[in-house]
Amino acid sequence: MAKKITLLALALLLAIVATAQGRFDVAAWGGLSMGQIDGDDAGSYNHPGLAAGFESTFALGEEQGLLRALVGFGFIQKGSFIQQVDRRINLSYIEIPIMLTLNFGDGRLRLGAGVAPAVLVDAKVYDSDVYNQLQSNNFRRFDAVPLCLGVRYMVTPNLGLEARYQNSMLPITVESGSGTYRLFRTNQGIFNRNVVFSLVYRWLPR
Repeated sequence: MAKKITLLALALLLAIVATAQGRFDVAAWGGLSMGQIDGDDAGSYNHPGLAAGFESTFALGEEQGLLRALVGFGFIQKGSFIQQVDRRINLSYIEIPIMLTLNFGDGRLRLGAGVAPAVLVDAKVYDSDVYNQLQSNNFRRFDAVPLCLGVRYMVTPNLGLEARYQNSMLPITVESGSGTYRLFRTNQGIFNRNVVFSLVYRWLPR
């Protein structure tokens, strides 16, 4: 609970700063998430899901400068399908992306990097279409440090396309010591990895 409150407080703080500076924009987005779980003996991005949310960016430095900060709030479905054992893992998260972005051509092209910490709101594991309660309860309530990279291109001033890549740096299950690892051999377990393709609608400041 404390972690959730901290994330929401940070998002609110950044939103207040953006409003106070008067140099912000707002966008809504929605699309398809293709996921896999590294370390579960399955490969390829073969788990489709939904992703949607909204975000605000504000200038860091000059209003028309390259650098802007982004904070968002969204819903994303992650998971995997392990064909060898007919197991499907469906994970739903509320996430708060926090990124730094480089903006070119009056914001028409945007490149971003940051993190997208997420709270698990639902986990269901099915073995041959049968609900597995034990495995479903094995997932952590918090996906703490998913690295997030994004590129967005605005086709018109208001409509655009975006692609994001996410890769969790900490295990997403209570169990550890098996599967694969991130950065260090001692950081073992299974990890979310996702690519999200979405449509974007942006409201520009007046």
